[in-house]
Amino acid sequence: MSDPNPIIWLRRERGARGPAPTYSRERIAEVAIALADGEGIEAVTMRRIAKELGTGAMTLYRYLPNKEDLYAVVIDQALGFEAQEPTGDARADLATFARRYRETLRRHPWLAHAMAGRPIMGPNMLRANERDLALVDGRGLSIDDMVHVVNLIRHWVTGASQAETAEREAALRSGEDRTAWQERMGPYMTELLATGRFPYLERLVHEARHGGHDEQFEASLAILLDGVGARFPALSGPPVNEPPERS
Repeated sequence: MSDPNPIIWLRRERGARGPAPTYSRERIAEVAIALADGEGIEAVTMRRIAKELGTGAMTLYRYLPNKEDLYAVVIDQALGFEAQEPTGDARADLATFARRYRETLRRHPWLAHAMAGRPIMGPNMLRANERDLALVDGRGLSIDDMVHVVNLIRHWVTGASQAETAEREAALRSGEDRTAWQERMGPYMTELLATGRFPYLERLVHEARHGGHDEQFEASLAILLDGVGARFPALSGPPVNEPPERS
């Protein structure tokens, strides 16, 4: 028996006959992404999208009948797709992948949370998965190990990006930048250090460089890639065979 509600990517957007539709999934997703970027994913509803488009919500349900469908196309369009061919230097390629993914999550601060769980893999996500796995292919790793490496970087970048987002949101809520917040915390920190019970905190206060987000990201990325290289030495050498061609 056929599924009465198949995954959105199995449904044709329009029939072969009849007039061209007024809207498209891509256009609806564009409006939804703009709303999410400006006001958060909570602002994305069919009613609100319809208002932005100057139509009724029921009209849009013809294109995306439920919230799962809406989120599927919004996530996939926000991810986008940017080609990256392997250069033969796996470490450099993985670093580029990490930085590229970070920029995507910074453009869309809501995206990491929206992707948590089981997002439906749309065209862009599928192409990106093929692209990213190709960066570590041809070096004797099993497909499981290839996935472990790629997912390790994705998950770490996701966590780092969410921490940056939380910092920015805290600054907006409080009206304090990081410097002002640190100054306000000063007397409290002085009392804590005076107890002598927090030697590592004292070192953090007096010795740590406290670089910005970019500097911290690059330092941590280097450590992560060192660990990947130590676990999989083959990634440090040239490819041993060509990866399969990708369409």
